[in-house]
Amino acid sequence: MKEEDKLPPLERYFRILELLAGLPEGATLNELASMLALPKPTVHRLLVGLQKSMLVTVQTGHIYTLAARARRLAVVAMDSDFVQKLSNQHLRDLVEKTGETCYLARLQGLVVKTVAMDSPNAPWRGFVLPGKVMHPHATASAKAILSHAAPDVIDRALDTKLPKLTKLTLTDPEAIKMEYARVREKGYATCIGEVDDALSAVALPIQLADGHVDYALGVVGPSPRIAKLIEDGLVSHMRTITEAIGTALRKAVS
Repeated sequence: MKEEDKLPPLERYFRILELLAGLPEGATLNELASMLALPKPTVHRLLVGLQKSMLVTVQTGHIYTLAARARRLAVVAMDSDFVQKLSNQHLRDLVEKTGETCYLARLQGLVVKTVAMDSPNAPWRGFVLPGKVMHPHATASAKAILSHAAPDVIDRALDTKLPKLTKLTLTDPEAIKMEYARVREKGYATCIGEVDDALSAVALPIQLADGHVDYALGVVGPSPRIAKLIEDGLVSHMRTITEAIGTALRKAVS
């Protein structure tokens, strides 16, 4: 029996992905066949399948590397403690600049949760303590993330009873989808008295290499102060930070 026939099909694909994950510069077909101890035709056939699934791509010189879709899996699987370490200094700098509570949120399945937070010990810091679930229809961070999600993910995320938290909270799924469209157009999301009458928040999506959005950077505080920060250019400053965090996330798995 041939060596490749002893392995389940899925195992053969995973061996290639695991190998390429440890080779940021990629490898040629000959190199992969040699490292896997498999015939070149077999490895080529497996690579074609992985390319069709957008998990592997071919660079100049016939070098095979992990595609953005596969790299994104590594980012999604990152431990929250590790993500917090990557973002800690950025959050601290943002707190010092704004004087408000700053946080990082992450899409986990169909739910957006906070994974990191820094604060000047303000009383509203409890709104974004790590592990807190963010309402998909009302919070700035959930809007920033879900507005970039696939339509089926959005439908499932909104397929539940959406609480009317304040008089400004949207609860109709179609109205929320229109809000998501405005978020995509503006490039950032807001929550103006939609969770608490006195509080507002602004959040920006963090783009990964393939354009997917699994994280968002947010700032929350009293409505008048958040409005003034936005007026004074907060969004532009936050965009610089989201680009830095996005780069760090991509580098961590490259």
